[in-house]
Amino acid sequence: MSVFIFLDPQISFLLPHPFDFEAYIDTERELWAFFPETTGKRVNFCQLGLTAHLYIEAPDCRQSLRADETYFLMPCGDGMLRPIRMRRERLLTLEEFRMTQLTSIRMMNHLSGAGRLMDEIHRQVMGPEILAAGSE
Repeated sequence: MSVFIFLDPQISFLLPHPFDFEAYIDTERELWAFFPETTGKRVNFCQLGLTAHLYIEAPDCRQSLRADETYFLMPCGDGMLRPIRMRRERLLTLEEFRMTQLTSIRMMNHLSGAGRLMDEIHRQVMGPEILAAGSE
């Protein structure tokens, strides 16, 4: 595994019951409508400093990540949260970024019951030595 990937790309986490994937993906489809270049692929965006990037699903060829790729943990239709390999498509304008925030809030509402799971993933990434040092 690459030193630049914080979790094994083959890992999966069970989403809490009852996670409604269909409601989640309907919300994600709003991003497909905003960004037709995503052509129905999984889509995400990420603010990096004072810019934001649009990411679309890329084939997981199991090779090292390219400089324009990353993994995002995304809900999947089988009730699991998995790393999805994604490729940076382009920068977002401020107007586009603001527009996507409402969709992002709705997506987060669908994941609101996954707080404990996200805390566990955070603990796994940080490791016990960092967390122990923070509690001293």
